[in-house]
Amino acid sequence: MIITVAPFPAIEYIYGVEALAADEEQTARHVSLNILSKGIYSAQMMKVLQEEPILISSMGGFAGKYIKHYLDKSKVKADIVWTDYETPQYVKIVDEHFMNNYTIKTEPTIPGEKESNLMTQKIRAHIKKVSTLVLAGAVPESMQKTVYKEWMEEAKAHNVKVVVSTGQKDVLEVVMQQKPYALMFTEEQLNQLGLMSIQIEEIAERMSVYLKQSVHYVCVYLKQRGALVLSKNKYCRVESIFQLVHKDNAAASGAFLGALAVGINRKYEQEKFAKICLAASLAANDNVNHRICIKKDIDCRIKKMKVRELER
Repeated sequence: MIITVAPFPAIEYIYGVEALAADEEQTARHVSLNILSKGIYSAQMMKVLQEEPILISSMGGFAGKYIKHYLDKSKVKADIVWTDYETPQYVKIVDEHFMNNYTIKTEPTIPGEKESNLMTQKIRAHIKKVSTLVLAGAVPESMQKTVYKEWMEEAKAHNVKVVVSTGQKDVLEVVMQQKPYALMFTEEQLNQLGLMSIQIEEIAERMSVYLKQSVHYVCVYLKQRGALVLSKNKYCRVESIFQLVHKDNAAASGAFLGALAVGINRKYEQEKFAKICLAASLAANDNVNHRICIKKDIDCRIKKMKVRELER
């Protein structure tokens, strides 16, 4: 079993209109509702890959109830800290004529020590049942940046491997003190950390600093350019002939993270879980009105994967 901690997810409504005009009633040509949380989608992908995840999160209000309903439909076991704070909501209006985006968001919530303490209690209650812990999601400004460290200490006390995905520099610095088993980055996270590069080889070289600090695997999800799966002994790049349909969503990167955790939990060889991770991200659907994917979608994509070793 695997615990996935998604501290504070959000939801996003997207309306596509032909041309946005003031003081006129608009008809949306396309409407979708997405969850903004790699942790939520990672747990869902674990379920698709026939693993048993336990999702721990903090939610509140209508949006929180909606996410819980979505998890129930996906048969993902969730242990939720229900809070008085409203789970954030975003409304994005896409003007398809002028190709402009307009985003409206609710006031930011201010969770803090109470919510983090309750999540810590839930982690302690489940940690003896699992072999892997996944930490994904931004730590709010109102919360101590050491909270990931505290959760990692709980995991290490029970010999549980920890996989972390974060783009917050101060959080990553704290995480590295605890030597996570694996790190996963997206392009956006690399940009936040100032580590992004056009050159694949340069990204791999910049990731090597973490491998030198006892991290077993560092993975970088590069969307259309595939992914990097790096270890101390081997640098692999995995690519596919399949194209990513939804380029900017949490489902694809969350699916990658979930598949990574499954590969580590099952002790797959590096090339095997590299293929599964990219195949999962390519198969993932970002519209919650449809299920994320089925295992058959992943299996058919794995057959078209190409893994090559990079020179170092």
